[in-house]
Amino acid sequence: MKIILIVMIMLNNMIFSRLNARDLIIGGKKSEQSRWFNEATQKYTGFDVEVIDYIMKKLGISYTVLLEESSTRLEHGWQDVRPYYDMVFTYSFKKERLKYLIYPSESHVNIEWNFFIRKEDEGKYTFNSYKDLKGLRIGFTKGQSYSDGFLDAISRNLFIIDEVVQDSLQIPKLLNYRIDAVPLSTSTTLYVAEKDGYRNKISYLPKPVKSEPYYNTFVKNSDYPDLMKIIPRYDRVLKQMKKDGTLKMIAEKYSK
Repeated sequence: MKIILIVMIMLNNMIFSRLNARDLIIGGKKSEQSRWFNEATQKYTGFDVEVIDYIMKKLGISYTVLLEESSTRLEHGWQDVRPYYDMVFTYSFKKERLKYLIYPSESHVNIEWNFFIRKEDEGKYTFNSYKDLKGLRIGFTKGQSYSDGFLDAISRNLFIIDEVVQDSLQIPKLLNYRIDAVPLSTSTTLYVAEKDGYRNKISYLPKPVKSEPYYNTFVKNSDYPDLMKIIPRYDRVLKQMKKDGTLKMIAEKYSK
């Protein structure tokens, strides 16, 4: 009986793949640790890519990854009447996105953000409330998804905002004394700092700016055949990855 069930699942995946003549397009923003192009292998890799690759192989779905340099360009791609993508990598839940995106039930990662500072400034700054940062010059990335509390503090002019278009510009500005602190994804920032050799030059304030589940989302206006039927199948595979330790194994690979 078990063999018959396995054969039926394999046949279902083969039929599903043939019905979908084109690749499913997955958009995202470049991010070291999570999503990047490996010049050595000539393939996209990273935590997010490995997770999606595992799921799509289980589902028998051929896909293509498109990574953008900026959040603004990425957003335009999934908000367009004829969107560029069928899925979008790794978004936290935002009510305003529901007009364009469908969130699956299962998140694949919980991301914590902290305020990063220069190592030499440890003890100089504290963060228990946004009032503690009053008057400081704070880095801000256009198009990034920030917490409501942080955005409220900006609206009240508690600190000076220094805006850029890419997260990758923030740490160089911090180390060159152009900003005093910047909220960034903790794990990704530490991963890149270790890899690029400046981990001993930065630190972060212990209280998180935010800690939220993140999801690979599905684009409402996508014309990919039967996209809505993929979502529950995606959820089932991801749930099994959590149960059998596969997701944890992939995460540990990129947390070293």
